[in-house]
This record gives sequence, C-alpha cells and structure tokens, in this order.
Amino acid sequence: MNNVDSCSPGEAPGLLTNHAARVFNRRMDALLRPLGIALAHLSPLMLLNRDGPMLQRDLVRGLGIGQPGMVHAIRRLEEGGFISRRPAEKDRRATIIELTDKGRETVAVASPFLIEVNENALSGFTAEESRTLAILLQRLIANLELDE
Repeated sequence: MNNVDSCSPGEAPGLLTNHAARVFNRRMDALLRPLGIALAHLSPLMLLNRDGPMLQRDLVRGLGIGQPGMVHAIRRLEEGGFISRRPAEKDRRATIIELTDKGRETVAVASPFLIEVNENALSGFTAEESRTLAILLQRLIANLELDE
C-alpha cells in the first residue's frame, strides 16, 4: 500500500497544495489589485528589482515560467508602466527588460504584502513546523517535477 491509498480526498497532498495556492493567490491578488498588478506579475518585478535589467530569456529561466505566459506578463507590465524593454546591444533580436521607477515603487509597496500573507498562513506554526513544511513542500515539488 502506498501513502496515498490511506488519504481521504480532504487529505490528498495535491488537492491540499492546490487549494492552499488558490487561497494564497486570491489574498495576494486582493492586496495587489490597487497597485494595478496581480500576483503573477509580482515575481518578474521582484526578480528584476533584485538582479537588475536582464534579457527576456533570462527572466523566463529565472522564474521557470513558460515563454507564452512571460510574453503576456511582460506586455501587461510594460503597458502598465512597470517595466521597459529595449533591444540588447550585442544582439538586436534579444530584448533587455528593466524596471521603471513605478516598477521599483510597486515592489517596495508589495513586498510587505508577501510577508504579511505568509505570516498569516503560518500563524500558530512553530519555527520548526514552518521549516518542516517548507522542506516537505520542496520534496513534493521535486517529486512532481520528476514526471515532467
């Protein structure tokens, strides 16, 4: 018997992690909406804020997001004035993405929201339980990625 055979639907790790992600995303989207972005747009902004201007392909690799999704996010962020695009000097076919002042301000305002929602999610957990949860989720993700 494997570990899943004994799980009720309400205990199945895949369903629970999916549900947790949906609830987390809804909470974050509600906080980010007044800033003109959604959670899906925050990750590229945060990576650019941390690492500086980069090629579009490096942004895709750094976030593990598919190219079509990233193209949509970049277009949306550029239209909103959060990022700018310019051709790379060495290869005019490549595009450099960089934050605008509005993008940097948005990251500064939005970052505490991530901390707040994560703290709320871990309310009542001990530090050890929080670390254990992170380790177990990383292992769950790694197991799922083996099948890709």
